[in-house]
Amino acid sequence: MKNKILYGLLVGAAAFLIALLLHSLHLFQALEWKSWDARLRLFSNPEHASQDIVLILVDQKSLDVYTKQQSLSWPWPRQLYAALVEYLKRGGCQACFFDIAMSEGSPFGVEDDEILGSAAAAAGNVFFPVFLSTEDKESDETAVGLLSRFSLKKAKASASGETFRSLTAPLEIFVKAAKGIGNVRFIPDKDGIFRRIPLSFVFRDMILPSLPLAIAEAVGKLTDSSSLPVDSTGSLIIHFQGPTGTYRTYSIVALINSWAQMAEGRKPQVPPQEFAGKIALVGLSAFGLLDLKSSPLSAVMPGVEILAATLDTLLQRNFFRPAPGAISYAFVLFLALLTGAAVSSLRKIGLIIGAFIVFMAVPAAAACGAFIAGIWLEFVFPWAAVFLALIGASVLNYSLEGKQRRFIKGVFRHYLSPAVIDRIIENPKLLQLGGEEREITSFFSDVAGFTSITEKLTPHELVALLNAYLSEMTGIILREGGTLDKYEGDAIVAFWNAPLDDPDHVLRACRAALACQKRLAVIEADFQKQFGHGLRARIGLNTGPAVVGNMGSSRRFDYTAMGDTVNLAARLESACKQYSVSILAGEKTFDRVKDRMIGREIDLVRVVGKKQPVRIFELIAEKGVLPQEEIDQVRLYHQALELYRNRQWDEAVACFKKLAGDPPAGIYMDRCLSLKQNPPSSEWDGVTDLRTK
Repeated sequence: MKNKILYGLLVGAAAFLIALLLHSLHLFQALEWKSWDARLRLFSNPEHASQDIVLILVDQKSLDVYTKQQSLSWPWPRQLYAALVEYLKRGGCQACFFDIAMSEGSPFGVEDDEILGSAAAAAGNVFFPVFLSTEDKESDETAVGLLSRFSLKKAKASASGETFRSLTAPLEIFVKAAKGIGNVRFIPDKDGIFRRIPLSFVFRDMILPSLPLAIAEAVGKLTDSSSLPVDSTGSLIIHFQGPTGTYRTYSIVALINSWAQMAEGRKPQVPPQEFAGKIALVGLSAFGLLDLKSSPLSAVMPGVEILAATLDTLLQRNFFRPAPGAISYAFVLFLALLTGAAVSSLRKIGLIIGAFIVFMAVPAAAACGAFIAGIWLEFVFPWAAVFLALIGASVLNYSLEGKQRRFIKGVFRHYLSPAVIDRIIENPKLLQLGGEEREITSFFSDVAGFTSITEKLTPHELVALLNAYLSEMTGIILREGGTLDKYEGDAIVAFWNAPLDDPDHVLRACRAALACQKRLAVIEADFQKQFGHGLRARIGLNTGPAVVGNMGSSRRFDYTAMGDTVNLAARLESACKQYSVSILAGEKTFDRVKDRMIGREIDLVRVVGKKQPVRIFELIAEKGVLPQEEIDQVRLYHQALELYRNRQWDEAVACFKKLAGDPPAGIYMDRCLSLKQNPPSSEWDGVTDLRTK
């Protein structure tokens, strides 16, 4: 045992050195970035985003409004921005930043620039962007000279190694009027995603802030930017609270229109008081304006949202600190040594598999725990070291302990399937009869009028038709994660949430049912052409407890589901014929998907052999797919059904008549007329007894 542990420690040390070499060559960098993105997706919460930050976007709607209504193409007159500045100031906005280049004079003339400059100076809360560049380009020296008043007295400058040779500044009139300026030229990580940005930059004899730092200092949220946690390049790790759309967003045209409405003494479309105490970031989101970036949580988002997320990080001080290198290396070495020693000393395959699971999970757990604590602890580096240690220790264990087991297993593989041997060794209970109770969603389908179809086909044609139909439907069921139970002629029996847990089993079963009907509609013409008959299917769905497992005899058994849940699904499939609908779902099924699916209540029924009535629903489509006209018909149907339940026969008939051609509406119309002539007793509960199975 001591020798095995010693060998395991040596394996762990070797694994650490190999992983360290790969890490030093930056081979893990891309994967590490993706793992960080996954942590952000796992833990970030848009509800934690600062409510003090709002976005004002030049979106496609704004461009279209001014192009079509006022014949203004991009770029716009700057007096429109002046109107926005006045509007925000009137509402009590703390700060307003334009993430729009204003380094050249307005094409509408000098007066246009002066209007915006005067508005910004009067507001005293406007920030403008500067763009630092490593290229040798001519800079507006007058404007650059005015930037010295924005130079930071004490800050950590970027240590990225970039030397900035030129600067694109706003016009002199805007620099003089600005409350502050900030650099908005940033470089993403090598995969094109923004995860961090530098906070300050050295240009000539000045230390210029990034835009988020300039605003955070101006509103009094930061007193000493030199103490902020940054990485080795002087960059702040951005704490994204959510994907694009996390921050309250306004279309710029709505706010400029509000300013115009107030100027005319009318009620504004958006009250300026909504911006009291807010920090407004004005940016571009229209695709044609080319200011779209990528973040860990959104492949495409306006660049101004990157600035908003960085500003949010500063305002709420939700900082991430890179883990110190010495601590990271010690952590990885410890994990590799522990993994090698533990796995090399184990004998049973179950314990080795358990060790694999535990040790592979440790780097992820440590990385997630560090994330919660505000630390970027690398995941891929320790994971690689653990993986190499696991493989090395397993090979060592295999070579020292596995000779006899390999011999026995090799002999039996000549007589039995290797897969069967492995499963029996892992779990002998698989050979036993029995099952477990669990919630499932049961699926029953049957072809309408299949008996009459069979009478018109030769045996060969019938088999070909049935095989084609069953293949199409089964493929859909399996793609949606269903378990095929059995075929009963043209009937298909399936269920979800067994043998593997599926938290979305109800939704996936409903999607499968809709997809089956949609596919049948597509291939019906092919069936008609090839076999002389189209096919229509009825489907019943029901959710509830059932016994699932191996059922049968000691010689032969099948994995199947049994119980009232399954029986009711079969009854619902049969009831489709009575109501002339294609899919009927039980109440529990529809209740679980009603936020994602459109359906309607068909009836309150009592099936054969049961006293308790159940509500049944027609499943129509997923939300977002159905035309508005059909949605309105569903609403009208429910109104009519409510009138029917309230014994308002004439009113119900009038509503149902508007749904001409709808079979369930026709059924209820006949019921209303009958009940009007023969009024039910006071105990009438609207329940329909299904007489057939």
